[in-house]
Amino acid sequence: MSDSEDDYMSFKVLVDCQEDVRPSLLFNREKRKHELFKKKQDPVPQKRQKSFHELERENRDRGLNTAISTENKGFKLLEKMGFKPGDGLGKSKAGLKEPIDIVLRQGTSGVGRESHIKEVQSKRVQHKINRLRTCQNQFRLATKERTALNLLRKDFYKAQRICEELDFRIKLPDPVEEFYWTKETIKKRRKLDKKEADSGTESSDDEFDEEFEQYITEDNLSALIDYIRSKHLYCLYCVITGTDEEDLRENCPGPYRRDHDDELE
Repeated sequence: MSDSEDDYMSFKVLVDCQEDVRPSLLFNREKRKHELFKKKQDPVPQKRQKSFHELERENRDRGLNTAISTENKGFKLLEKMGFKPGDGLGKSKAGLKEPIDIVLRQGTSGVGRESHIKEVQSKRVQHKINRLRTCQNQFRLATKERTALNLLRKDFYKAQRICEELDFRIKLPDPVEEFYWTKETIKKRRKLDKKEADSGTESSDDEFDEEFEQYITEDNLSALIDYIRSKHLYCLYCVITGTDEEDLRENCPGPYRRDHDDELE
């Protein structure tokens, strides 16, 4: 093969082919560019063609919303029986004035499936509502119990201080009941007790606090109130001391908090 002849497998031939563009390909490219340019310049977007299901739904809705024509055979039969447009059905004209609505099933499940699902969902919602109400009632009950316990503690400690002070005034050496006096006073008395100190059985502070915590009850508070009322003629809630029992009855509505609710509010 001579040097003047072209080698069709050489790199030179491949380079020449890259520059060779056929007219048909060039025309198609220019046409595509022109169409894209027209779409960008066109301010009105092309309308999307509706699907078969959309057209079917529109036609169905249009038919259901259109009143029955007076030329309809069924309408003519109703007219012969005395029916007039706008009146109700029946002899007394108290029946339906509009046709019964047609409810189309959108799903493909079996008959009764949709109503079952609605019933299950309704039960779940009702269960959540009942659960929320139960939680609210429990919260209210817990708050009420906490408030009552705080009032009990407040009245109990107040009654202890007053009882201790009034017993000291009459120089009473020992409390009638250990919980009639304050915890601090009883703790000091125990530490000064030589017998308990020598035996080595003195309780720790935590045990002592737990012991006195058990004294805070409604019955012990009532016992404290009755004691300071009978022994010292003193009312815990009126904060008064009577000259005698008759004077205390006349000037005090009662011994307990519930008797003074109107005054304490």
